[in-house]
Amino acid sequence: MRALAAGLALAAGIGTAVAASGTVRGTLTITGKKSEGLDPSRSVVWLEGAAAASAPPSKGVMTTRGKKFAPEVLVLPLGSKVEFPNEDKIQHNVFSSSEGNRFDVGLYGPGSGTEIVLREPGIVRVYCNVHPQMAGFVVVTPTALAARAGSDGSFEIADVPAGAYELKVWDERGGTTSVAVEVKAGEAAVVPVTLDASRFKRSTHLDKNGRPYEERGAAEYP
Repeated sequence: MRALAAGLALAAGIGTAVAASGTVRGTLTITGKKSEGLDPSRSVVWLEGAAAASAPPSKGVMTTRGKKFAPEVLVLPLGSKVEFPNEDKIQHNVFSSSEGNRFDVGLYGPGSGTEIVLREPGIVRVYCNVHPQMAGFVVVTPTALAARAGSDGSFEIADVPAGAYELKVWDERGGTTSVAVEVKAGEAAVVPVTLDASRFKRSTHLDKNGRPYEERGAAEYP
């Protein structure tokens, strides 16, 4: 009888924990210069708030393949590691100058590459010091309450503890915005979001030494 009572109490506790959480879902729309809808599948959403517990670090992989990063966008919680394996037959030099997460893995050929640790939350812009056309992004979130938007703009973050949050939304073209969200136990908070990308202009970046790529000699950077 005591075992049964303990089991029922445990079950009740689990039920209470599940009921104490809710869901945040919505649709992200990105407008362009001519107000046409832009593909939002590279966009990221995450929650920040007192009720959001920190997540254990994990590991991500961003591969260099065909002089591109695959995937071009990663979402990882703070403290996670990222590996940059090289599947090309040429050399790459992956680096980032993003504040708080600066790194330089050096020049390397085909192989597993080097791991780096994500030490600060934020947007980490990833480039190759050899090939200026290569660009990727690692979105470092303070918690695991994060998601990528689908090609239709839909997103969902499940198992969110009840409480007040700021829903952060990021897209390379539309920038970052924040929306206040109240999550209630057993309910879904629906949040439509629109980002304006009409002023977006893709700009060239500098190499890891702060110099324009076109000013370097071929012998200096293979």
